[in-house]
Amino acid sequence: MLQILSILKSQKKAAISSLAILASLSMNAQCSLTGYKNLSQGESFTVALKDDGSLWLWGYNNFGLSGNGTGQYTQIQHPWEMSEVGGGWTEVQAGENYIVALKANGDLYGWGGNNYGQLGLGNNTNQVSPKLIMQNVKTYSVGLLHTVVIKNDGTMWGTGYNDWGGLGIGTSVGYVNVWTQESTNSTNWKSLGTGLYNTYGVKTDGTLWATGANLYGQTGLPQASGNEVDDFTKIGTDTNWSVVYGGEFHAIGLKTNGELYAWGGNPYGQVGLGTTGTTYYTPQKMSGSNWSAISAGKLSSFATRTDGTLWGWGDNNNGKIGAGSTDARINTPTQVGTATWKTIPYRAGYYSSAAIDNVGSIYTWGWDAYWQLGNDDGTQTNSNVPTKVTCSDLGVNDIASQNKVALYPNPAKDIVVLQSSKAISEVKIYNVAGSLVKSISKVSDNKINVADLPAGVYVVKINDAAEGVKLIKK
Repeated sequence: MLQILSILKSQKKAAISSLAILASLSMNAQCSLTGYKNLSQGESFTVALKDDGSLWLWGYNNFGLSGNGTGQYTQIQHPWEMSEVGGGWTEVQAGENYIVALKANGDLYGWGGNNYGQLGLGNNTNQVSPKLIMQNVKTYSVGLLHTVVIKNDGTMWGTGYNDWGGLGIGTSVGYVNVWTQESTNSTNWKSLGTGLYNTYGVKTDGTLWATGANLYGQTGLPQASGNEVDDFTKIGTDTNWSVVYGGEFHAIGLKTNGELYAWGGNPYGQVGLGTTGTTYYTPQKMSGSNWSAISAGKLSSFATRTDGTLWGWGDNNNGKIGAGSTDARINTPTQVGTATWKTIPYRAGYYSSAAIDNVGSIYTWGWDAYWQLGNDDGTQTNSNVPTKVTCSDLGVNDIASQNKVALYPNPAKDIVVLQSSKAISEVKIYNVAGSLVKSISKVSDNKINVADLPAGVYVVKINDAAEGVKLIKK
């Protein structure tokens, strides 16, 4: 099944790359370098949450990830505010091709890809704008193509891909597209995390339970116990687990005393024991007891210590570990960068990684084929060290900041007034697909008429500048 999924993924990439509607966007109105508190990465995009509750997106915008109702495929080079999805968000997580975000009142929303029913809406239709998918949510976790929540009453529910039993509903039916309670019907779940094909839950008594694929022992049970587990099964006897996340073949877990454990398959050294190969591990304690947060990539692991340092190990193709090495595999925890890190995503990207430093700036590294690094080099170049996410490229004028360009009203219905520190000789307006929809060669009194444009989101550029200002047309 894993091989089939890999083949289908390759076919999907090839088909998508041939779409003529791909375009590069640089919509950086109100973009800033700090103020981020949470982020998550999908296959080829990054989504981030700011302190003010707004969401920002960059990388490959497909399957309706932008949430603006268009469903167009675009490439976004730098953080773009997802103003159409509103604000007030408290957490965001990304799956392979979809986004799930939480409000303070426990309402959970999802949008983007829904091919396996991972949004729990009773269908398999992609969603191009946020949909309320669950209420009374205490916490949640997003896997590759499945979503799991713990509700305020302590019960656990899941939806989406289940071919390896990752939902813990007692069967390995290919998928379910409605929320289904896990088969033990427990009411004392405290925390949860997901792998690509697994779910891990910790109960209020601190015990760890797992379900899903076990080809490589990634549930924490011996590999010989079977290729999959369809019901949540207790892992060991310890009662001090905090949270566990998984990759494709392995898992990494944090205990309440700061101890770190890893287990499962280890072909890229992602278990972090200084080895690679075909040995399948049950939970193994890593060195030290001062770990504070964990993150699992597809074939990699990351963790922070209480001193704010970040450490990574496992698959390092495209520089995914970020330790400055070109080695394909790093099999022991290796320090990433020199910053003091505040936040790491629960799940690293499949081919890229990211973290937020202690002043709220985002750094990314790894694969950059779709601009998912969002940095300032102006090219789609991989990086094996953390690079800062910025609002524009080096050497490119950011007209929104340097030339003090603004427009109002915004949103606008007809007349828009432009303000600029330089004389305005020409205005060009582009849609979200990057296509020129209107060109104005003579601007009178710094006013333009947009009454003829359909409602939607546009980018306004003056004097043939490289960067633009976002306009919302009512």
